[in-house]
Amino acid sequence: MFETLPGLRDFTPQACARRNHLFRSFRKVARAFDFQEYDTPILEPLDLYLEKSGPEIVKQLFHFEDKGGRLVALRPELTPSLARLVAAQANSLPKPIKWFNVGEHFRYERPQKGRGRSFYQFNADILGEPGLEADGEILSLLCSVLENLGLGPQDFKIRLSDRKTWSLLLNSLRLDQNQLLKALSIIDKSERTSQESTVEQLENLCPQRGEEIYQRIHSIKSINSFDFLRAELEQCDSEGESRANDWKTLLEILKAHGVEPYLQIDLSVVRGLAYYTGFVFEAFESEGKSRALAGGGRYDDLIRKL
Repeated sequence: MFETLPGLRDFTPQACARRNHLFRSFRKVARAFDFQEYDTPILEPLDLYLEKSGPEIVKQLFHFEDKGGRLVALRPELTPSLARLVAAQANSLPKPIKWFNVGEHFRYERPQKGRGRSFYQFNADILGEPGLEADGEILSLLCSVLENLGLGPQDFKIRLSDRKTWSLLLNSLRLDQNQLLKALSIIDKSERTSQESTVEQLENLCPQRGEEIYQRIHSIKSINSFDFLRAELEQCDSEGESRANDWKTLLEILKAHGVEPYLQIDLSVVRGLAYYTGFVFEAFESEGKSRALAGGGRYDDLIRKL
């Protein structure tokens, strides 16, 4: 008797019907927001992910050498494929670009509850809009998707954070850019690891300073209101004051969109992918017992990099 490979699954007609109901809901809401559907191959050059995330990503991929001698990988996420596609024809596309996709992705990780090696994902992106209106619209789209499935403020919360804010608040630690990116990756994993493990990782990053850096990170993660956040940022210099104004503007946009009941300022959210450059977010069940329902953020440099 043959069985499915680890981390992969079959869909019986009943399960397939539930899955397709979700897909229909995703498409309905995305089109109501005037997003257009697109798709890309599930097989991409391995270098696309190395360029975007560095060599560490390889251990998370299904990758191999094809019969033409090319190094290829099954797509683990869609953003690099989108960036490749848009970069190839950026000058001919009207802006802003508002595209969405519902597709299958693959990650070679240890299968666990709520995380298989194959999974379907709804992706929505706005490109070519530098203003915070894009961040507001994406968050409004996320809320509308979950509301269309019958969920409300009692069911889920959106935890909002900002990588620029982290960079500004960590300035006093005098980390170089490489150390800062690695520190953000450690922060992203810190909720799932012990304090001792986090301090050890920071110590390996900056010898003799692990505990000092951890204490600063711990104090930043405790920020949970805009007033507290603004007071911290205004101590950073004019750039910090400017970022506090960006926070104020985005929160006003989200209030106008009706998203405010779902929002929590939560700087413990960092998002592990290095290409994020600004505001980031994750949506969770209100009780916080499950994995993130959704996540994303602003990435300003990826298409230019490709």
